[in-house]
Amino acid sequence: MKFLAVDVGTSFFKGAVVCAESYSIRNVIRRPSPEPLAKPDPLHHEHDANAIVEVVRAILEELSEHAPECEGILLTGQMGGLVLSTSDAQPLTPYISWLDRRATGPHSSGSGSMFQHLSDRTGDNAGTVFGNEFRPGLPLSFLWTLHDQGQLTPLAGSIPVTLPDFVAAALCGGEPVMEWTGATGTLDIRKSQFPVSLLDELGLPALEWPQLVDFRYVVGHCRLTNLTLPVYAATGDHQCALAGTLLSRGELSINISTGSQVSMLTDDTTPGDFQIRPFFDGQYLKTITNIPAGRALTAIIRLLTEMPGYDSGSLDAWKYFFNAAARTPKTDVQCNLGFFPGAVEGPGEFTNLQEDTLTVGHVARASVEQMADYYQQLSTRLDAGRSWHQLAFSGGIAQQAALLRDLIVERLQAPWRLAATTEDSLFGMIILGRVIAGLNETVADATADAEQYLMQEGTES
Repeated sequence: MKFLAVDVGTSFFKGAVVCAESYSIRNVIRRPSPEPLAKPDPLHHEHDANAIVEVVRAILEELSEHAPECEGILLTGQMGGLVLSTSDAQPLTPYISWLDRRATGPHSSGSGSMFQHLSDRTGDNAGTVFGNEFRPGLPLSFLWTLHDQGQLTPLAGSIPVTLPDFVAAALCGGEPVMEWTGATGTLDIRKSQFPVSLLDELGLPALEWPQLVDFRYVVGHCRLTNLTLPVYAATGDHQCALAGTLLSRGELSINISTGSQVSMLTDDTTPGDFQIRPFFDGQYLKTITNIPAGRALTAIIRLLTEMPGYDSGSLDAWKYFFNAAARTPKTDVQCNLGFFPGAVEGPGEFTNLQEDTLTVGHVARASVEQMADYYQQLSTRLDAGRSWHQLAFSGGIAQQAALLRDLIVERLQAPWRLAATTEDSLFGMIILGRVIAGLNETVADATADAEQYLMQEGTES
């Protein structure tokens, strides 16, 4: 059974024809996401929601030419962010991206920020309710800000959804719903429902919260030029990607790409110094996100290649960086890679630089050593008992940087494996597609079958 699969990302969209039976990914298409809308306020980061839908529709049209026998559309995409929609998927607001920082702007009282006032109103309750997912780039923060600015009252009765939820509904003119994994930062983790009482306490105008569904739910049918296909409820990109790494119970996921996370599957929703996110099969993820990784290394490499004639984004620059680290087995240089807000407190810095250590090799070695230290520290914060039996590496940097993997394994002292593909999200949609197609009953079953299939393929090859 084949599906058209699209990952609605932050900077680009990726689509492919995926086959649930052969585990294949074919005809991969990448398209840049529409440019943000021009806004006078630098804190705002918005996109035309309909323009995003049209890019996704164009990808689906192109993919459908390669798979006239496909049987459905699968979507995943960025969590957080907000679109206020009508019941027939007409946007009443632009898509307010999770990158938007309007909630950090001044409150109408003239004292403190929007988010500070929201935090004061909710107290410590919000962290517990939302699984420690309480920050400026999530729907509640946007709703509170719109309310303070008098922009929410005219939108009473509208449906708040994430971007992939809106796209799924708009493709078929159906009523927007929200898949459990996409409800990260919006769902009351303890009760598995929207925190309506908390929203009432905040005095927000009445909104029509969408139906909560799982990924097997058919939102409606999308009419393409030559096909009419069911559109299944869109999933959160983090959870879909981890399904694509074939994460199983007892494994510690270490994803290292532009951003980075450590995650584990759990049934326990007890709050801690980490986030708790809905996963598939009624499970949850314990996770720590925004760990310094590719974005921080890009900033360092950009500095080192700032002289004319060099390109910080080239593969040669990255290869040189990691090779220089490998050629420098020891360094006294120390660093903090907290150049951006995240799991590591800033400011970023390099210290103990001497004349003989002011080289790419020492800077690179210090960087990868510090990254390995972060994973050691944060994995222990995630699970103090270190109950994992295996490390599961995924993400482009984890795939390519053997030195960094070796340093992490050395610190965590555990067996490890590498994800079978760099296309984590697309492979995750294969796993979900197997359940939708009835080939497996649960995501865990589909994961086990995929592991067996890949093992047999590896043995035969």
